[in-house]
Parts: sequence; structure tokens; C-alpha cells
Amino acid sequence: MPARTLLLLQTHYFDAGSERAFRRLAREAPAHFDCRVLIHLPPGKPVPPRLARHPHHVVRTDELRALPYPRKNAAADWTGRAWEMWGGGHCDLIPLHAMRALPDFDRCWVMEYDVAFTGRWSRFFDAFEASEADLLTTCVRARDQDPHWVCWPSLAGIETPEALAEAATAAFLPLFRVSRRMFRAMDEAYQAGFGGHLEATWSTLARLRGFAIEDIGGEGPFVAPGNTRRFYTSAASSAVQFYLAPGTFFAKPAMYRAGTRRDTLWHPVKPWHWKDEIGAGFREWRVIAGARRRALRDWIARRRGGPAPG
Repeated sequence: MPARTLLLLQTHYFDAGSERAFRRLAREAPAHFDCRVLIHLPPGKPVPPRLARHPHHVVRTDELRALPYPRKNAAADWTGRAWEMWGGGHCDLIPLHAMRALPDFDRCWVMEYDVAFTGRWSRFFDAFEASEADLLTTCVRARDQDPHWVCWPSLAGIETPEALAEAATAAFLPLFRVSRRMFRAMDEAYQAGFGGHLEATWSTLARLRGFAIEDIGGEGPFVAPGNTRRFYTSAASSAVQFYLAPGTFFAKPAMYRAGTRRDTLWHPVKPWHWKDEIGAGFREWRVIAGARRRALRDWIARRRGGPAPG
């Protein structure tokens, strides 16, 4: 019998285009998939009427802040700034809320609204039915492959700093699949005080717990044999990159449409709103600059033979 599989299309709006995308996803997914729209809304914003035609789960920001995750929902996040869902790397609270409410699954796929696939979705999903990975996602890399990544310092709350540093692993999560035990482990770890940017926490916890991690198909040691560059490309393993670009699957910049390469994942495919993008870019570069300043300060202290500043 196939594994009970939940598929969540995560979005913050549901217009006619979103509805067409969900209809196609539900139509082309394997028959045993339970496909639902997962929508995040701020308090008071009305639920889009067209959602009534489809299985869905609605979660609002105040409900996310009420989840029993002390470090993920602290007033100030790991950057020292006031809590912010996107900038602080806390948007994994959205699918976690749904998984807690819909726990009857063996596996759960989570896909953001701006992921596109230039092929039939069943071809993609069927390729991983036999995979026993507890975490299946993209751009997976150990800390020594990307030692200067700005989000490493966010990891805290469980284990020793040395154990966290040894297990530290990054992944890009616009599209991922988790096993039921991976969900339970993350839920328990967050309740116990684990926290950090979602692109660091999920894969690092999987390493700490000895769970299987698999890359969907970029490059590197986490990719299964035969899947290298099969379903997407990125610059995750390159020393020269811009938000994991160039490739077909990266963080920025946005693409107006998917490319022409068949059976390929593309992200992010969405309209480009320049004010939002520039504002987010400035905030991210502030975090990056702060991390670089701290690294330089520590390096100077070591060269001088003194202890690194606290």
C-alpha cells in the first residue's frame, strides 16, 4: 500500500491563477495524495471565497505566534531584531501548524506557490515514491561546503554548540517532503527550545537525529545516484553565487515564467514587485554585513592572541 501522503500548496493568496495551479497539481499528483491548499492570512483578512471549492487549511499570524515554540516565537529573533516571520526564517511555522492539525500522514510534501514544474507533476512525485528519506529537499549542503553562510549563527537551543556546529547542514525549502517521524522530531525540538532559520534547522536536526536526508537533484553528496542535475540546477555548491543563482531553482531574483527545459523545477516564478524586493534585499544585506563584521572581529582577536569578543 502506498504511503499516506499529504501535499500542501503553501500560499498567502488564492486568485484565479492560484486555483488553476492547484487544480493542475491535484489532477497530476498520484492518486493516493491528499492535496490541500495551505494559506496564511493576517488577522481579520477574509478567506478567499474560491477556497471553499477545494480542501484547505487556513492559519493566521496570531495562531502561528501561539505555537509552543519558545525560541521560534521569541519577541526578538536570532538577529536581535523584533520577530519577523520571513526575515527571521520562521515561515516553517505555517506548514507545522497544518501538520499538527492534519497528523494522519506518513509523508508530507510542502510546496510554495511560486514553484513551477515543466512536466507532468506525477513524473516528479513518482520518482521519489521509493525514497525512504526523512527529509527530501533542495540545495542541501554541510557547513564545510558553505562555511560563510549568514544563517549558521541562528542555530541554538539544543545540544552543545560543538554538536550543532558538527551537524550544521543547510537546505533550501520552497519544496520539501518530510516523514512523520521528521515532523514529530521537529515539533518536539522546537518545543524544547531549538530554533533558528528554517533553512538551517530542519536539515541540521535530521543530521542530529541520524535521519536520512536526500537532495531532490542538484549536485553534491546528498543527491541519490542518477539524480544529479536531474530535476533542477543551482549554484549552491559554487563559491560564486547570488542567492543560489544561477540555475533553475534559487532564492532570487524572481522569474516571470518558467524556462523551457523539460521536467525541471523552477523557483521563484512570480511577478517581481520592486519595492518589496529592494526592501527585503536591504534587510538581508544588513544581516550579512553584521555577520561579516563579527567574523572579521573574531579573526582579528585570534590574530592578536586574545579571546574573541563575546
